[in-house]
Amino acid sequence: MPIYEYEPDERDCLLCEGRLDVIQNIDEESLKTCPWCGLSVNRVISRASINIKTSVDPDSAAKKGFSTFRKLETGKWEKVAGPDVESSEPPLPKGELNLNDFDE
Repeated sequence: MPIYEYEPDERDCLLCEGRLDVIQNIDEESLKTCPWCGLSVNRVISRASINIKTSVDPDSAAKKGFSTFRKLETGKWEKVAGPDVESSEPPLPKGELNLNDFDE
């Protein structure tokens, strides 16, 4: 079950330590009040941790349309499997431009 974080609404609580962690099922409603002090609380977005227990073979990922890159050094990546394996540059995130593609 996920751990959700809550913090008091408009002011800090003198009884609690600020944020509180609550283990809740995904289907449960979020808390409206702190279980210790009674102040109204909001659920806050926090870091997520996802663990994948299996390793992925680059060739089988390529068959499903995914690309696999291997880090060579800081800022340098090598494409080892996937469409257009000749390309050594990973695709840019949506909305970013490669300034090297433009003439001066």
